Amino acid sequence: MTKTSRSSRVIATRVPPETRVRFAALAARHHLSASSLLAKMVDEVLKTHGDISPGSGAQRFPDESENRPGAADRITLRLRQGDRALAARRAHARGMKTASYLALLIHNHVRIAAVLPPNELDQIKVTAARLAALGRQLRMFGMPNTLPGPVASDLGETIASVRQEVEVAREATAALVRRNLISWETGAGRAHA
Repeated sequence: MTKTSRSSRVIATRVPPETRVRFAALAARHHLSASSLLAKMVDEVLKTHGDISPGSGAQRFPDESENRPGAADRITLRLRQGDRALAARRAHARGMKTASYLALLIHNHVRIAAVLPPNELDQIKVTAARLAALGRQLRMFGMPNTLPGPVASDLGETIASVRQEVEVAREATAALVRRNLISWETGAGRAHA
């Protein structure tokens, strides 16, 4: 088994399923993994063609630049069987793409942060705006009791409306917090959002 360095890069290609199966069988015949056989083949081709450096007129692809911003931040993950489907379901439940969900999950874990997905943050902003509007309405009732009679009769209806809005805001916030707690929890065998 060969050891790969931390600075190694992936060379990928798409082939038909039959070709992949035949290549894996060839690798197995030589007691190698498919990726090890491919790496040996690349080394042999490069040895055959002599010294080729990036500045010697060889074709250079724009995404292979070492100086490209963010190049070092890209990573490829190999998930265990079934993990991708679970991650996709959890991402869908949060209104996110799987890759965005996994990136946010890693960010929150390594930075010990609690960053919310954009749609959930938007829900909290809407809730805060509702509560601000309710605060403005309640401030109106703090005015002196020199209001005319019709305004006082509307007071009961306004208070009932305020109570209903507060309950809606409270339920939305509680549901959001509950989903976050369940979703970010760790624990085998638990049902996640």
